[in-house]
Amino acid sequence: MAEFSISLPFLAPFILVLIMLLVQWLFIYKEKVTLNGAVFEAVRAGALNHGSTDAMKDALAQGMMPLFMEADTDAPSAADVATAYAKAKAYTEVGSDIIILNPTPAVFNKFKQQREYKGVGKLYEIPNDNLMYRSSAAVRVFDDVKINIQDANLLQIEVNWCKRLEVPIANWVIGEILTLKNVDPNPLSDNYVNYIPGKEQLKCNALGAAAGNAQSGQTDYYITLKSYALIRMQSPFRM
Repeated sequence: MAEFSISLPFLAPFILVLIMLLVQWLFIYKEKVTLNGAVFEAVRAGALNHGSTDAMKDALAQGMMPLFMEADTDAPSAADVATAYAKAKAYTEVGSDIIILNPTPAVFNKFKQQREYKGVGKLYEIPNDNLMYRSSAAVRVFDDVKINIQDANLLQIEVNWCKRLEVPIANWVIGEILTLKNVDPNPLSDNYVNYIPGKEQLKCNALGAAAGNAQSGQTDYYITLKSYALIRMQSPFRM
């Protein structure tokens, strides 16, 4: 007991930091779960709207609306919902990226066909009708990559979402790691760190710097959350 009493003042700061980190990771987990559901809604909207990025962004914003709700009630008003949607839509434009992993431009160019629609004109698209009767023979797209028309109709997306770190102390600890500069992957270097922020994290770092300077003059910290979704196209894919 005497040893514990003597060491407690020195251990308390570390225990506090650990508690703050745990709370922060719980918030991150909550947002990641919400993001997973929103990304599925986004890829579904893309499948129904010819792979439209605008449709996917709109669906993503709708899926992330719960994070922007300010009304603490189970029955929010129409005004509360509209406000949350507007905030989610605005944040989706600056704090997220939707990347279409399939079909790629190379896949689109290999399988596209020109079709003419009344009132629209001629369009290039990957045919989506009668897939079960179309040839399943794989076609070379580039190098050793071969896929068939059925695989070309699979819409796969990756969404990168910048999540703000809001828990005091923990946000600084995690944020300082995420915003490391002048790092070197060479183990023999004086600046060696076994972590180099990717381009997605760098975008979130820039968002944090801009948001912090606009609000308090200090850097906010954001972490990148990734989510993937795959679904079969329900309409011809267009690019």
